[in-house]
Amino acid sequence: MNNVLNRISISLFVAGLVLASVSISNAQFSKPVVVMKGAVMTLDGKPAVVRVSIHETGDASADDDTSSDVITCGIQEITAGRANSESGRYLLVLKPAKKYWVHIEGTFIQSIDSLIATPKTDKSLQLERNFTVAWRNSGQAGSPDAAPAKKD
Repeated sequence: MNNVLNRISISLFVAGLVLASVSISNAQFSKPVVVMKGAVMTLDGKPAVVRVSIHETGDASADDDTSSDVITCGIQEITAGRANSESGRYLLVLKPAKKYWVHIEGTFIQSIDSLIATPKTDKSLQLERNFTVAWRNSGQAGSPDAAPAKKD
């Protein structure tokens, strides 16, 4: 009898853990967000070791502007992360219906800036954005060991 009660107690405990882990994994945000994810790769197909940062467009009216001719570079950094060094994958959480500058920089790559616009949405969604970066060197393409280009 005691053995049966122990088995029932253990079964209920395990069931409780399973239910708790399922409810934790389905976390929801209180407001909709855009999860921007993707990969940063070099021109020769290798994962880039980079920092990916998100900046304001520098002009509040740029968020309402439908043209892509925003020339003001980002001022305030909103969020940042590092791409995985083995896969080049990154993930950032942004607000919907806004324009942002994506700034990508790394030791051996040429920095790039790209203007993105997150879609207007009432529910959270994922946005896939992949980037390709060039090695920063003066000689052989694809070699991170080459000397950096000279600045004038």
